[in-house]
Amino acid sequence: MNKYKSIGIALLSLLGIFLLLVAIKGSQIFTMIDSGKHQVQPAESVSVFTAENQAWSNTFTAVGTVEADEGINVSAEVSGKVQKILFKSGERVKAGTVILLQESGNETAQLSAATARLHLARANYDRMVQLRKTNTVSQNELDTALQQNQSAQGDVDNLRTTLEKKVVKAPFDGRLGIRKVDLGQDLPVGTPIVSLQATNRVRVNFPVPQHWLVQMTKDLPVTVQLGDGSNTIIKGEITAIGAEINATTRNATVQSSLENSNSKLIPGMAVQTIVTLANPSQVLVVPVMSVIFAPFGDTLFVIEKDKTTGALKARQQFVRLGKARGDFIEIVDGLKAGEMVASAGAFKLFNGQLVAISKTPIPEFNVEPKTVDN
Repeated sequence: MNKYKSIGIALLSLLGIFLLLVAIKGSQIFTMIDSGKHQVQPAESVSVFTAENQAWSNTFTAVGTVEADEGINVSAEVSGKVQKILFKSGERVKAGTVILLQESGNETAQLSAATARLHLARANYDRMVQLRKTNTVSQNELDTALQQNQSAQGDVDNLRTTLEKKVVKAPFDGRLGIRKVDLGQDLPVGTPIVSLQATNRVRVNFPVPQHWLVQMTKDLPVTVQLGDGSNTIIKGEITAIGAEINATTRNATVQSSLENSNSKLIPGMAVQTIVTLANPSQVLVVPVMSVIFAPFGDTLFVIEKDKTTGALKARQQFVRLGKARGDFIEIVDGLKAGEMVASAGAFKLFNGQLVAISKTPIPEFNVEPKTVDN
């Protein structure tokens, strides 16, 4: 009996110790909860921007293709073997520069014989003219002599033209491409020799959908961006608008003309083409860095005063975005002009958080930012 009594006393002692520990821990938890209710969340430092309306020019953007102002494949006009190659691939040439010679020994010999026949025919014709004056020869004989003279002259002219065509020249100033023929090669008529492109001025052709076409007019300003990371921009203007719309794509081709003195634009290159249209539009903008992009929706944090305490708080707001330009992005819905939003540091915020406006200067936002060369 005494044994069971001792066990009961031990159990009661353990239970008392357990209850005492529960009471102590419970008191500590309730104290922490109570202090948490009265604890003030520290303010997060952020930079702010006041949403504003800006006048953005209406633009149309498309991918265009560069063409040389003049560009051809120089080819053989007459058949013949390559005797001399007088150019190097990639070099610049002036109009009239001889770039290739074809063998012309046979034609030169034939020209000598034809020239001799021409001299004989001409002398015979001159003699017939004098004899006809005295009626020594008939008019038919004079006409035959004239025909022989003209035929001989035609043979000479034909051979001279052939010899001239065997001296291949650049028809205009430009830059040569890669050589396509070799020394001693037989060239049939029409064989390509080398590409010649006049690139001091180029054309850029780009497709325009039919619903944009009504806004395209000649002389509208065009800017072309290379898209090579250099932010190089070349300015030009619309010079021609296609006369028909493609039945498959419903696009028309519009052509612009641009100066290319630094040879940045190469024929065949794809470039971003931007046409500036008339009548700029008013858009509400904030810096791109203010927007938090997410699959469930794009948001930003509006900074506003608490009505009770007057402290600044962050309110997360869903927005609908429009076009982006430079450092700015258009807000189509969800924000009003004059509202203050978090810019630098927005990613650190949560809904309802206290904020403090940072005094640290931030870079100036620009619609058309420019890179600074070091």
